[in-house]
Amino acid sequence: MKKIISAIFYIISVSLYSQQANNLNISLQQAIDLGLKNRYDNQSHKYNLAVADNKLNKSKKEWIPDISGSGNMRYSPQIQATYIPGGFFGPNPSLVALGAKSTSIFGLDLNQNIFKPAIITDVKIAKNNLKLEQEKNKQDENNIKEQIVLSYLNVLLKKLQAKITADDEQRYKEYEQVAEGKVKLGTLIENDYLKAKLDYENAKVETLKAKQNYDLALDNVKYQINVPVETQLFLSDSINSPNFSPDKFATKGDAANRTEIKQLLLMQQGNKLEVSKNRQNAIPSIALFANYSKQFLYNNFDYTLRQWWTPFNYLGLKLSVPITSNFKNYNNVQEYKIKSLQTDLDLKQKTADINYEIQKASTELNNALQNMQTTKSNYDLSKIIYENQKQQYNLGSLLYSNLLDTDRSLTTTEQNYIKAVYDYLLANVNYQKAIGNY
Repeated sequence: MKKIISAIFYIISVSLYSQQANNLNISLQQAIDLGLKNRYDNQSHKYNLAVADNKLNKSKKEWIPDISGSGNMRYSPQIQATYIPGGFFGPNPSLVALGAKSTSIFGLDLNQNIFKPAIITDVKIAKNNLKLEQEKNKQDENNIKEQIVLSYLNVLLKKLQAKITADDEQRYKEYEQVAEGKVKLGTLIENDYLKAKLDYENAKVETLKAKQNYDLALDNVKYQINVPVETQLFLSDSINSPNFSPDKFATKGDAANRTEIKQLLLMQQGNKLEVSKNRQNAIPSIALFANYSKQFLYNNFDYTLRQWWTPFNYLGLKLSVPITSNFKNYNNVQEYKIKSLQTDLDLKQKTADINYEIQKASTELNNALQNMQTTKSNYDLSKIIYENQKQQYNLGSLLYSNLLDTDRSLTTTEQNYIKAVYDYLLANVNYQKAIGNY
């Protein structure tokens, strides 16, 4: 019995833990952070940084000396004869075969660049490319942030729509209940009651549609932040939370903060470095070379005979003076000069575009805020008017058709309010994007 009770408690605790693990209460900022962590495309983009960093390390290693080992073994069954002038071994010249039948040489070679400006420039280019990849990765993350924010805000919008349709349903339910009572009292014809009942049924359908749209919007957030579909997601932020207050967006935007501008500046720097590198290719370079070897000369390959091993070594400096490089590099220099001029123009145009984008987004945000506040006031006023006329309808001093006219006015102000909220949320996204937050 004790084992059975323990097993039951274990199952209950596991079930509760599983439910808690599947529940996720998340704010907008937490959704952004989680999405950047979970998204596979963002993880993939990170490898571009790793590749750029690897290229930087590779360029730095060009200063590491090149050390290589070599081995050469040769056997000559017939040694080549050498001409010996007269007077060495006799009065007459002769051909004498000199040397060993087996020749083995094992050695180490070292080459070290001492002066080669192009290597220094290659390191600078690699560093610049790494910074450029970092900015590109930032832009990719900003795009992901925008997708997450839009999906999150869409849920808040659908939640507001669902609340309003639920309020509509409650109103029509009250209409139907009042109409039913009046029919029983004989103060209302049955057709008006059936019309009120139909309006209530239609309102329930609209509430169901709003709930379905809300669930679909939640599923989209789950997709954007890459969490399992079965996760019970709850959004802790609301339209009235501090994250969406006007003070949150009071910061003045600056085009220089946008990653697009930073990327163009880095591209411009890269063009200048490429020009320097191509010019440096025509500069003479100096390298140190050295060798240490041991050779074995004998009639066979009996390496145990130590007396036939002899070492030799040498070192020196190598000066390389390019002769035709200036002709080859001329077109490369011209190409990057043209790209530099092109990037200058792109930078000026992009700066103008972003400044206008910031100004436009700021104006749209202020207008959307004013419109939302105005429509909210109209919405509150329409509810007061509706409540007054509903009391008149309950007392029998107002026809149902007249009440429906008021209800339609209320519905119109509700829709205007929803649209104003949506425009405000969208303006927030556009403004944040314009000032470079995402």
